[in-house]
Amino acid sequence: MPHCVIEFSNQLSGSVTPTQLLRCVFDAHVKSGLFQTEHIKVRCTGYDHHIAGTGSERFIHATSHIMAGRTAEQKQQLSNLIVQSLIDIGITCAAMSAQVVDLDPTYVTVTG
Repeated sequence: MPHCVIEFSNQLSGSVTPTQLLRCVFDAHVKSGLFQTEHIKVRCTGYDHHIAGTGSERFIHATSHIMAGRTAEQKQQLSNLIVQSLIDIGITCAAMSAQVVDLDPTYVTVTG
């Protein structure tokens, strides 16, 4: 845990690669100190088609799904770390956001 999903607009392809996004967000989770490195899972998907009320064509949004038990402050710290890490790698031309969501207690995982 966690499972982090990064969604981004493909209009960013000239500014950042999916690999850079994955590494940046993965490293933010490590830096948070909330998770064991071997448990962190990050994936991303790009969108060609989207509408944003802000008119911006470029966005990055990361959602971290975690097991319940972290404080609101820890979740806020992680969200801040993710966004700041994106800024630190030079992304300035996109709307950026992050959220941390507790998994439902019915969540089940199997390691094979």
